[in-house]
Amino acid sequence: MNLITDAEVSRHLLKYRAPIVTAKGTFTERPTVILTIKDSDGSTGVGEACPMVGFADETIDETEKAIWDWLHTEDQNSPPLIPTARAAIEGALFDLKAKQQEKYLCHYLNPESSLKVPVSILVNGETPSELTANVKQIVDDGFSSLKLKIGARSFNEDLSRINAIREVANSNISIRLDANGAWSVSEAIANVNQLQDLSIEFIEEPVSGIEQLREVRNACGVPIAADETALNIKAVETLIEREAVDCIIVKPSAIGGIVPSTQVTDLARASGIDVVVTSLLESSIGVSLAAHFASALQLTDPAPGLATSYLLLNDLIPAPEIKDGCIHLS
Repeated sequence: MNLITDAEVSRHLLKYRAPIVTAKGTFTERPTVILTIKDSDGSTGVGEACPMVGFADETIDETEKAIWDWLHTEDQNSPPLIPTARAAIEGALFDLKAKQQEKYLCHYLNPESSLKVPVSILVNGETPSELTANVKQIVDDGFSSLKLKIGARSFNEDLSRINAIREVANSNISIRLDANGAWSVSEAIANVNQLQDLSIEFIEEPVSGIEQLREVRNACGVPIAADETALNIKAVETLIEREAVDCIIVKPSAIGGIVPSTQVTDLARASGIDVVVTSLLESSIGVSLAAHFASALQLTDPAPGLATSYLLLNDLIPAPEIKDGCIHLS
């Protein structure tokens, strides 16, 4: 590989078209850090670090500093401990290596990869009527999987919204939910058991904590997924050992990039647990890398949760083309 001859670190402010309401807060904008590296032939690699308040421990300042520190260290084979910083560095390095070989990233990782990846879309909407209109458009656009954030309102309100979606989305459309750890164990058990007739694909983080997830899973008939609770390999090992979940959510941007995401995927698959790749609601730089990763590891069923670029008002690169419910990689 040609040596890296230049690097640039830049910070940007992402703005969303509409507020994204979660149990961990409402997001209208978020800072992100972009790392661009260049080799002696002029090829470039780009990676993104976009820590999310309430989701990861690191701040944007800590993340940016970790990237700069790595650029100035003599031992660049040792990635920083901060996961989002590592993700940006890994993303840039893998992107550069793929370009040096004149390959798509997914083909660099796995020559058998497909350039067409089915994806799940995050649906926004404050009221049942807004959600209904948005879901009708989503179905018309060819999506077969959608996701709704819940837990920021009363459960009765959320239940009305979920019922409104199910009325529009036929049985061929999968619905997944994300509560972001909003409930106590007793609340989660009571709430999740009310969802059993709605054909919910899975619910992410109804509670926070491995033992709490295990307790809810054992008491409910809806599949349970770990997201925030699965941000490192040790946590995933414990989740599997304790039989706490049915599914692991893997966010390459949050867990540290392609290498640790591959390790987590291998662990989950060996235990018969589903893996769903999702974005961190970052720019299309991070979303594209996650899509290439999902394709390379053939993590397409359940569909990756990667139809999120449309939420941005000011994306940093052109968003991957989405047609008939699939991302078309380039």
